[in-house]
Amino acid sequence: MPRLVLIVFVLLLGGCGFTLRGAADLPPQLRTLYLESSDMDSELLRELRRALQGNGVAVSADAGEVYSLGIGAEERSERVVSVNVNARAGEYELTLEVPWQLRQGATVVAGPERLSSSRSYLADPENAVAKSQEAEQILREMRQDLSRQLLRRLQALTL
Repeated sequence: MPRLVLIVFVLLLGGCGFTLRGAADLPPQLRTLYLESSDMDSELLRELRRALQGNGVAVSADAGEVYSLGIGAEERSERVVSVNVNARAGEYELTLEVPWQLRQGATVVAGPERLSSSRSYLADPENAVAKSQEAEQILREMRQDLSRQLLRRLQALTL
């Protein structure tokens, strides 16, 4: 009986369009991609490579005949959103942007386009280390968000 309930539950989830977060059904032409960037060792590129491979995409070491996904340098900005009673920054907004485009040979298939992610966080003026650690955690989450945004863009392409 418990197995039957589990099977029915899984079928209902699949029938309503439920997919795991980060799962993308990319076009078959994008099952092998070449990644190119000015900084091939960036955190964003590592996150994107993990997301692509997690969705069954082989990341090629050679551009050859496959599509090339170009990722520009990430641009980070931080601004004060509010101040506290001591006239110090109380809340910051962190924004991360990255340009991208998809090419096949010399032909641009999609883009160039900019992806953007923003988050706000509270600042503790008494604990600079905590602020720095929180900002780094937020940056990791924003890179994951940018990777998911890019996967959704690639999923929506008709090639």
